[in-house]
Amino acid sequence: MTGWFNKNNYLKKEISVDNYNYEIYLKEKITAPASVPRLVIVSYQPNKDTSELLELCIKSIKKFTDTGYELWIIDNNSPQENIKWLDPVENINIAYVRTDPKEGGGSYANAFALEAAAKLIDPGTKYFMSLHEDTVVCRYGWLKYVLSKFDRKIKAAGFRLTRARIPDGVLHVCGYMVDFQFLKKNNLSFLPQLPDLDVGDKVICEIKKSGFKIFSTPNTFDDAGLVELIPETLAARDLNVTRSFNDKNEIIYMHLGRGVPKAKGTYRDQKKCSLKEWSEYIRGKLFSEPVLQKIKEEKLKAADFSKTSIIEFYTSSFFEENLDLLPDKSKILYFGKKEKILDKYDFNSGEYSETKTYNDYSFDSVLFSEASDTLNGAEDLLKKFYKSLNIGGILLITIPLVIGDDIRCFKKAGHPYQRISDKLWEMGFREVSVKEIGSYHSISLYLEYKKFVLKLKGMNNRAASVKKNKFIKKRFKNILALENKSGPDRKLEPDIITAGYGITAVK
Repeated sequence: MTGWFNKNNYLKKEISVDNYNYEIYLKEKITAPASVPRLVIVSYQPNKDTSELLELCIKSIKKFTDTGYELWIIDNNSPQENIKWLDPVENINIAYVRTDPKEGGGSYANAFALEAAAKLIDPGTKYFMSLHEDTVVCRYGWLKYVLSKFDRKIKAAGFRLTRARIPDGVLHVCGYMVDFQFLKKNNLSFLPQLPDLDVGDKVICEIKKSGFKIFSTPNTFDDAGLVELIPETLAARDLNVTRSFNDKNEIIYMHLGRGVPKAKGTYRDQKKCSLKEWSEYIRGKLFSEPVLQKIKEEKLKAADFSKTSIIEFYTSSFFEENLDLLPDKSKILYFGKKEKILDKYDFNSGEYSETKTYNDYSFDSVLFSEASDTLNGAEDLLKKFYKSLNIGGILLITIPLVIGDDIRCFKKAGHPYQRISDKLWEMGFREVSVKEIGSYHSISLYLEYKKFVLKLKGMNNRAASVKKNKFIKKRFKNILALENKSGPDRKLEPDIITAGYGITAVK
């Protein structure tokens, strides 16, 4: 492994923590001014699933941090086969610790890594933030919000309190920021003093003892009742993890908890969120990575393909999947091609008009059908839709790539779903998920059906309708079975053939 570090230009260093020497291989890819916060993720990667936790944490920081920061990964002597993936990751500083902690794993290992980071970063650093690898940040402005809580009195701010050992509570090291100059001036340490003080507790206790204050965000760990702040339309409401809020009651941070035991399969509480649920939520709802649409076979049985095309079947299924979540009497605004499915819902619906400002209107859902025809001017339109939605309201967008006999290709220009989902995040939506509508199998059936219809010319309409319906249903059953078997980890190729995309965004 030493050869690999040398080949990849790592600097070998030795540092001493708690009178014990550690061998570290360091690569600094980013240097920021001392005024910029240092974000430090402590990692331990005994298997590939723990690497997944770390990857999600890093990606969330890169996606949702819109102010300056310097990101550090301090890896605690993980097996060499699980750490090499970090090397090509851009804009991070990596410290691979290759010595086992003085007092074994657990709390001491976590604290030692923070102590190592404190010795490696710029000594003039103003703010130091510790993060566990099983955490994510999930809203633009999260870092600005944490920084805004510091003043002459407040010297630390974090995402949750813990009262396990300190009755009046200390900030949990899974996500807290501290005034680094105060820490240095008072020669404070992250090391635990068990059984009384856990990792980082002493820092917080000394801040309070010195007459200063700390700030903790409201969160569902300290107060389970705060889950009521989360709209029922948000999937995060049912995710059994710590969710921390800003002053607008928006989730800005989440902590899985017991990430390494869950990744190793040794955590047995089935009521808590699993690693699989965690990963699927983050990739699907926060990173907006597309997954293939799943449609129940019962819906196929009820469909009449003499009146509905394959593409309409897919898009109407996408709309229904989301509209079924809304209560009766919900207010819906639709724009674009009016979907027949709206007729069966007892909704108060209205058509979009360019002459209306919608300042005096509020909707539970907005349907933007066949958005590909208006992509160039979509941003202003999307902003209007955002303003017109209630909190927790759902925006549904379909982007068909098959229109008539035209199969559109966005390979060179980039996928339209990506451009739109990026805009939706910038506008303030809290979850944005993307469904790939249909696969190349359904496109093949679509083209095959077009040829089949030509053979029915001259046949009476009733007989032709029966044959059309039978032709599609016979083949479609197997296609849906294949598509429903596809897992959420299915990777999309840049030139993948699909019938289109459906985007769900929750305000």
